[in-house]
Amino acid sequence: MSIKKLFGSVVALAMVMGFSVIGEAFAEYPVKPITLVSPYGAGGDSDIAARVWAEFAKKELGQPVLVVNKTGGGGLTGTMFASRARADGYTLFLGQAGPCVMLPITTNAGGLSKDSFDYIARFATSNTGVIVYPDAPWKDLKEFQNDASANQGKYTFSSPSATSWVALAFRSWLHKNNVNLKVVEYASGAEAATSILGKHGDITFVFKANFDALVAGDKLKLLAVGTKMEEHPEVPTFNELGYDGNFIAWAGIAAPKGIPADVKQKLEEVTKKIAENPEFIKALENVGFDIGYEDGASLKKDVDAQYVEMQQLLKEMNLAVK
Repeated sequence: MSIKKLFGSVVALAMVMGFSVIGEAFAEYPVKPITLVSPYGAGGDSDIAARVWAEFAKKELGQPVLVVNKTGGGGLTGTMFASRARADGYTLFLGQAGPCVMLPITTNAGGLSKDSFDYIARFATSNTGVIVYPDAPWKDLKEFQNDASANQGKYTFSSPSATSWVALAFRSWLHKNNVNLKVVEYASGAEAATSILGKHGDITFVFKANFDALVAGDKLKLLAVGTKMEEHPEVPTFNELGYDGNFIAWAGIAAPKGIPADVKQKLEEVTKKIAENPEFIKALENVGFDIGYEDGASLKKDVDAQYVEMQQLLKEMNLAVK
């Protein structure tokens, strides 16, 4: 082959490769399946929320959204994995207060911080409840507080995972109100609720998905809820009982820090669209969640505010490392 022909072939190949790279770079996101990392086990409230969002998001994005459970370390394994993933929009994270707020306060592992992720949008909230066995002597959480304060160390708190938001939120309530309970750690809210059913513990604090059916069937009793429930109007909220604080959980979509702005915007728009879909709303309600859409900027402000609040409390409890 002559030098002239060889040079021509090289130029042509370079042009084809260049066009191929440019075509991929400018192809509309997404062009391949997306992974949504859930840091907790399959079947739990986090996993359910992730799968509901994924099912509706894939219809809008035109690509499969695969939920992957990266468990271990009370959510630490999955959170670290997602935070270190490539920030290209193809690895997303099911953000919640536990991994996004609590873990950065309670561990130095992996260099996690509240700024390890870009926050795309919140799509759901979850009510919470303090539950006890049906024949427990307390009418509400105030009565339990009075009893437990007079009998320090007598009762047992079934903790739904050591680093989960609900566990640490309730432990902060105990700390604020000078109540000392024995603590037994469980792997999930479902296990903690089951322990109350079997009277292996006296009290726990879990998401609505973990107590709804059991309370409806009179197998468990509510002493307090995060926000008023139509199904149980007689049950007081924390605020109604005089306890300050935020006792509502949330779930949203996050991504490794540095996701492209246009990809972030598209994912935010998709989340907003599906949050307005009646079928999505019904699907969330069926598994114990409520719609709670919030854009990425607002969610980031909430995360920052919650971090400051919980950091102070956890420092007082000697649970903070930062």
